[in-house]
Amino acid sequence: MSFDNKKVKDLFDEYSENLSFWYLDALFSQATVNSRYRKNAIKFLDLTPNSNIIDIACGTGFNFKIIESYLKNKGTLVGLDISPKSLEYAKGRVIKNNWTNIKLICANIGDNNPAIQFDAALCTFAISIIPDYIDTIDTIYNLLKPKGRVAIIGMKLSSKYPFKLLNSFIDNYYLKWGINVHRPIIKYIKTKSFKIEYYKDCHFGFEYILGLKKI
Repeated sequence: MSFDNKKVKDLFDEYSENLSFWYLDALFSQATVNSRYRKNAIKFLDLTPNSNIIDIACGTGFNFKIIESYLKNKGTLVGLDISPKSLEYAKGRVIKNNWTNIKLICANIGDNNPAIQFDAALCTFAISIIPDYIDTIDTIYNLLKPKGRVAIIGMKLSSKYPFKLLNSFIDNYYLKWGINVHRPIIKYIKTKSFKIEYYKDCHFGFEYILGLKKI
C-alpha cells in the first residue's frame, strides 16, 4: 500500500529521531553520502558553479556534499522535503559545511513551487514513496528550464538471477514502508516531453538510475 503525505511525514520524522536508522538504511541500499549511485546520478546533471538545482525529498541532505563538489558554494541548491525533522538535520549539515547557497523548504513539491526555474532536478530513493508521483513528475517538468536535466534513483524488483528469487520478500518489505515498486513511473515519463538519456540497473537490480533531458 502507498502512504498519504501525513503518513510519510510522520514516518520520516520518526526515523529522524534516530540517525542510526538513516545510516543503516543507507548502508543496506548503498545510498551513503559517498554512494557511487548518487555520484553517477548527480554527474548526469552536468552541474556547474552557476547551476540552479532542486533536490526533491532531500531528507537529511545526503546529496548535498556531492552537489556542492560541482557548485563550489555558488549557484543555488533548493532542498525540498515534507519532513521538518529531516530538514533539521539537513540544516545542521549545511551549517557545519558553511554552505551559503542552499535554501531548505519544508513542503510537498505539489504544494510549494519555488519561484524560479531550474537547470536540474534530483530525486533519489523517493519517487516510489512520494504519494502523488504523477504530480511530482509534472511539477518537475514545469520547474525545469528548456533542456534542463533530471536524475532519479528509484527502487524496483530485480530481474537478475539469483537476486530475483528475493523479489517477493523485498516487495512485502517495501510495502510495509510505503514503497510501491509497481508504479508505471517510466511509462508515465514517456508521455511527457522528456528524452531518456541514461538508464542503469544497480544494487543487484533492485534500484535504477534514470537520466532525463527536457525537450
